[in-house]
Amino acid sequence: MESSIWDALLPVVREEVDELIRSGRRLHAVKAIREAHPGARPQLSDAVEVMCERAAELRC
Repeated sequence: MESSIWDALLPVVREEVDELIRSGRRLHAVKAIREAHPGARPQLSDAVEVMCERAAELRC
């Protein structure tokens, strides 16, 4: 997955996001992406897009 937002997240946050997606808690995954981003908080639509791409990769 190529995403500057995803790439900026710490590995521990990526693992948390993956687990949230796997457990069906996609809104929480979006929230985690936005809150843990080290730079300016990503737009909601951008965080949703990252979560959707990641869910597709995980096939959830």
